[in-house]
Amino acid sequence: GGGGGGGGSSSWDRSRTPAPRGGGGHSDSGLPSDVRAFMDQTGIDWWCGEVLKRLSLFQRQQVIKEMANMQSVRNPSGVVMSRVRQTVDVGELISIFVDLNELDRGVQDKLYALTPDQQVQVISPGIYLQNVRNPSTAVKSRINNVLAGKEAVHR
Repeated sequence: GGGGGGGGSSSWDRSRTPAPRGGGGHSDSGLPSDVRAFMDQTGIDWWCGEVLKRLSLFQRQQVIKEMANMQSVRNPSGVVMSRVRQTVDVGELISIFVDLNELDRGVQDKLYALTPDQQVQVISPGIYLQNVRNPSTAVKSRINNVLAGKEAVHR
C-alpha cells in the first residue's frame, strides 16, 4: 500500500538540497564555475556534478583534464565516475556517497564499520541512489546483502 506523493515540490526549491529526490531539474547554486562549464560541455547528470564539486580542486582538474579529449561518449556520467574512482580513495568516496544520498546516522555508522572492500561493494552499484523512496533503507539493504556474501543489489 501507500500512494505516491505529488509533484508540486515548491517548498524544496529554496532548500540546500542539491536536487529534490525524484524531482528532475537541478540547481546550479553552489557549483564551482569549472564544474558548471564541464557539465554544460559534457551533459553529465546533476548528481555527477555534485560528486565533482566535493573533490579537491586538484582531483577535479585531473578528472576534467582526462575527459577533455573524449567526444561523443554514450554515458558521460559513467565515464566521469570511473575516473573519480581512480582518483580518490574509498574513504572519500564513502563520504561523498553519504553526503549525496543524505543517509541517516545509523546507516552511516554501519557503512563506516565495514571493511574498505565491503564499502566498495556497497557503493559499486551506483554512488547516487536513483528511483528509491528512502535512500537510507536502500543502503541498509545493500549493506546487509554484502554482509551476507551476496551482491549489494539483486538485479
